Amino acid sequence: MKEKFLLPVYRREGPVFVKGKGSFLWDKGGGCYLDLFPGWGVGILGHSHPRICRVIKDQSQSLIFLPNNLRHQWQPRLSKEIVKNAFGAKVFFANSGAEAIEAALKFSRLYGKGRRFEVISMSNSFHGRTFGALSATGQEKHKEAFKPLLPGCKQGKFNDFGDFRKKITKKTVAVLLELIQGEGGVNVADKQYIKALSNFCKVHDLLFIVDEVQTGMGRTGKMFCYEHYGVKPDIMVLSKGLGGGFPVSCMLVRNKIADIMGPGLHASTFGGNPLAARVSFEVFKVIKDENILVNVNRMSKYLFGRLGSFKKKFECIKEVRGMGLMIGLELSIKAKEIFERALKKKLIVNYTHENVLRIMPALNIKRKELDKGLDILEEIFERIQ
Repeated sequence: MKEKFLLPVYRREGPVFVKGKGSFLWDKGGGCYLDLFPGWGVGILGHSHPRICRVIKDQSQSLIFLPNNLRHQWQPRLSKEIVKNAFGAKVFFANSGAEAIEAALKFSRLYGKGRRFEVISMSNSFHGRTFGALSATGQEKHKEAFKPLLPGCKQGKFNDFGDFRKKITKKTVAVLLELIQGEGGVNVADKQYIKALSNFCKVHDLLFIVDEVQTGMGRTGKMFCYEHYGVKPDIMVLSKGLGGGFPVSCMLVRNKIADIMGPGLHASTFGGNPLAARVSFEVFKVIKDENILVNVNRMSKYLFGRLGSFKKKFECIKEVRGMGLMIGLELSIKAKEIFERALKKKLIVNYTHENVLRIMPALNIKRKELDKGLDILEEIFERIQ
């Protein structure tokens, strides 16, 4: 398929896909692929979940869009559902993770009242492609071509509280981090490190902002990853799995400070539209009705077990890390080779940072589907060993 009219910003791989169902994709020629990485964590319920398809069809026939100066029923219902599953907060809706990060950065400026504006994020972090989100991202390879970026963004070393303390100034207003760095290589935050950060923020009146764009919505075995750490953020950002394949994002701000962002200070034309809000509301219902979190924890234990045996068997696997169904295999070889060989065998995985292979399947994946993918990976590792 010719793509001469598309801006060449993506390195596209594989065939032309025309259909998806559950953890499988079909290409134009009828070839069936097992997808163990549905859209960087977007497809938490797999492709074309019947309940999601049903509400998309139903809502699209009644009301798709409404501007945010008018009311509809689904935005309030969804915000209540999110808060019920998280912490006491108020919600702002947008369309993408980067857009929600921008909202959090703007909120931090308001909170700083013109005197404090510095935001400390972490090395190897990834927060999005827009200018604010890119400025907060801790990877030079994404930023170099677009400098100068937003002032007031600096990075501390991930999992190094001492280094974070050195970065603090009188102008610091917030800390922004992922509890598990996805694009950064599936690096898991240490629990003591997070507790120290959270406590420091409380004592020194800094906003503790958690980016759960990839880790939220059950990916780690709890609805939100921060629950593993015994802390609560001041601001949390969600997207990807929030819509189960449909574009939607949000920023949660704890009740005590939420009202400083009043009318006219921020907006999103399509954010929280009736169609997106109803789809996201259904995602929460499916997670509960289908016991998705139970499946995540069960499949996680099995997956880490098998991958642990791979590590013992294959010298090129240096480490298996992650949480829930967010897994990274650090390799001593280039992970792209594994990705390419897997794709030829009709298995979709992902790679990042050159040597980290990523597996992030749908949260409702079945054991037989995991076995199918793991058997293919085992065969590939055996051939390159």
